[in-house]
Amino acid sequence: MSQKAFKILAYTPLIYTLIAFYTPLLLMLVESVSGKRGAAVYTDVLTNINYLKVVSYSGYIALLTTFITFLIALPIAYYLAFIASERLKLNLLIAFNVPLLVNLLLRTYALLNILMMLNIAGTFQGLMIGMIYQYFPLMLLPIYSSFERINHALIEAAETLGARPKEQFLKVILPLGLPGIVSGATLVSLTAFTDFVTPAMLGGIHGYTLGYLIWDLFLKYRNWETGSALAFIITLVAVAVSTIYTKWGVKIEA
Repeated sequence: MSQKAFKILAYTPLIYTLIAFYTPLLLMLVESVSGKRGAAVYTDVLTNINYLKVVSYSGYIALLTTFITFLIALPIAYYLAFIASERLKLNLLIAFNVPLLVNLLLRTYALLNILMMLNIAGTFQGLMIGMIYQYFPLMLLPIYSSFERINHALIEAAETLGARPKEQFLKVILPLGLPGIVSGATLVSLTAFTDFVTPAMLGGIHGYTLGYLIWDLFLKYRNWETGSALAFIITLVAVAVSTIYTKWGVKIEA
C-alpha cells in the first residue's frame, strides 16, 4: 500500500468524525444566536433558576448513578481479574455485555414491565434501578480492563513484603486500577447526566432531567433558540470534561 493511500485511509474516518460532530455543534450555535435576543440568550439560560434546578437535579442523578455503579462494579471487576477461572470469566463477561447488544428502547421497555410488576415504575427508586441497569457495564468494563493489565508480580511482591490482602488492594491494585476507575466514572457521569430515554420512560415525575428539558424546549415549546443554547453549553461542558480526563488519564497511565 502506498503512503498516499495509507494517509487517505487514516484521515477519512477522522474527517468524517470531525464533520459529524462539529457540524451539528455549529448549527446549534448559529440557531441559538439567531433570535431577537442574540447572544443574550446564554445569559438568560445561565441565570434561569428553573433551568439551574433541572441541571442540578440531573447532576445529582448522574453522580448517584456513578457512585452506586462504582460500588457494584469494583468487587465484580476484582473477582473477574484476579479470582475467576478463565472459563467463568468469559461467561460472565458475555453475560454483562449481551444487554449492550440489545436496542436501548427494547431494554428500557423490558425493564419498565418488571418495574410495573413490582409497583415501582414512575418512582425515584425505579428511576435509579433503571439508571444503574443501563450504565453498569460502562463502569465495569473499564475497571476490569485496568485490573486485568496489572502485573501480578507486583501483587506477589507486596505479599512477600508482608502486605495483607487489604493492603495489597488499597496500596497496589487500587492505585494501578485508577485509570479504569476514572474512565468508567467519566463515561457513566457524562452519559447519565444527559440521558433522556431512561428518565422519561422509568422516572415519571422524577424523570424530568436535562434531556427532558431540552426535549420540551425543542418539541413542546418550539423554543429552538433556548434549546440550542442549552444543548450547546452542555456539549461544551462534556467536551471540556472529556479533554481534562484524556490529559489527566495519560499522566496517571504514565
